[in-house]
Amino acid sequence: MSYLAKFRPALRTAIGEAARKAFAHNPVDPTRTGNRVLKAKPIGPLVANHYADPKVTEGFFRLLSPSFRTEQEERRAAKLLRLRRRGKSPPKKGEGKRKSKK
Repeated sequence: MSYLAKFRPALRTAIGEAARKAFAHNPVDPTRTGNRVLKAKPIGPLVANHYADPKVTEGFFRLLSPSFRTEQEERRAAKLLRLRRRGKSPPKKGEGKRKSKK
């Protein structure tokens, strides 16, 4: 049994509240205060500064080398090449389904 049990309920809550404020503790009731999130060191600026802006670096490399392609462009070109070999690539402009109907 705690030492607060021998006091009246009003005095007990007052003592608990004073102790909470003095020792910077969270409220005892199970409400969400968001304290854990607020105490954490913000990581947004660190992440934002860690990665370079892709548009800036891409433009810079395109100025240095006109044949520069991003990974996504390389993957897309390789996929189109595979599809063309199999005859599954998209038709050239004007040679689609409508042209074969006429």
